Amino acid sequence: MKIKEWKVPAAGLALMAAAAVFLSWWSANQRLGKPGIRVVSARGGEGALEIAFPDSVLDYEGKTLPVSEVEKNVLPPDTTISKHLYTAATDQFGVMLMGVLMGTDRTSIHQPEFCLRGMGCKIVKSELDDVVKVKGTKPYDLPVAVLRIEKEIEGRVYPGFYVYWFVADGLATARHWERMWWMAKGLFATGELQRWAYVSCMALSRPGSEEISLNRVKEFLAHAVPEFQPRPKSLAGKEEGRRAGRRGGRVKAVLCYLRLRVFVGVHFPVSPLMPGG
Repeated sequence: MKIKEWKVPAAGLALMAAAAVFLSWWSANQRLGKPGIRVVSARGGEGALEIAFPDSVLDYEGKTLPVSEVEKNVLPPDTTISKHLYTAATDQFGVMLMGVLMGTDRTSIHQPEFCLRGMGCKIVKSELDDVVKVKGTKPYDLPVAVLRIEKEIEGRVYPGFYVYWFVADGLATARHWERMWWMAKGLFATGELQRWAYVSCMALSRPGSEEISLNRVKEFLAHAVPEFQPRPKSLAGKEEGRRAGRRGGRVKAVLCYLRLRVFVGVHFPVSPLMPGG
């Protein structure tokens, strides 16, 4: 009886020891994947990186915004943070583009509520199933989440939008759980820690012109995204699948038409007295 009583705890200790050895080996042997966005050496030098946001987009002129000490201290030290403010030449409409790229610490990537609270914004409504129709030589539909927000400035409340998505090498999604699933799957299957980035775009609007402002943000992103983000393979497959589906539908339509012509010609021959006979 005493031997049997010791079997369960001994087995548990053995499993714990094996798990500890596996996790130790896994942590030492995992490798960091490539980013899904373009990065360049920061203008400040010293080995720092920055996301390759464009200097201008359409008629918007951009300028680099400094990263605050709070942002630097809250996020892991190997996090890459880039912020640009773009202003339209026509009416001074402003769009802030921000990117956060993780290093070896996955906690760099966080939920959008974290950023918005820090900027004094209130989330009014979340819309997770939206897309930006990215332009360029290989256009595609980029899945994005749209948060309708409010921000008080000098006693006046302004409506606005916060558009965001997550991107890694070959992958893009607007859903936090899907990003976490892909990361865990890749880590266990290949030993590679996917290097995710969190890209967001924020703009405030005049009351009553919210939809016009949202369309302007989407149009801005449609032209800005190809400058710093290659088309992810996960989205390229979907786009090619849709094209193949459309081609297949056209082929089926032609075949149905030809079969109908044959059927009509066999069963209902055209009379010489009928038009076209």
